[in-house]
Amino acid sequence: MEKKAVVVINEQHSLFLEQKCILDREFDNWEFISVPANGWTLDEMKNLLYNEWVEEYDVPEMDVTFVFASPIPYLIRQITAFVCHNPDYFGMRDVKVFHNDHRDKKELPNGKIIQVVSSTGWQLV
Repeated sequence: MEKKAVVVINEQHSLFLEQKCILDREFDNWEFISVPANGWTLDEMKNLLYNEWVEEYDVPEMDVTFVFASPIPYLIRQITAFVCHNPDYFGMRDVKVFHNDHRDKKELPNGKIIQVVSSTGWQLV
């Protein structure tokens, strides 16, 4: 059975090289669902999930994991609930998020020091 990742990511974001390597190692292939910069309304998310994604990924030959690279709380909640309550459903089987405990210090032009997420240290959990 083909293991596929569907990566949900804001159109203004991109994956780090390490995240891409993790996806390549864990899955046979992966694709993006690009989230508009301004996001979706609740109604738009409900429509996407229940009228498009559930139908699109209802494929017995596929083992689909939704991977959130950008946090979208409602979709994380709803897809996780769907997967948990429909164990015999073909297609959508798991939900994961990229996590990183590492932070790098960065100095801004005004001298202020901030913490930013590191490009390394990523985990798929």
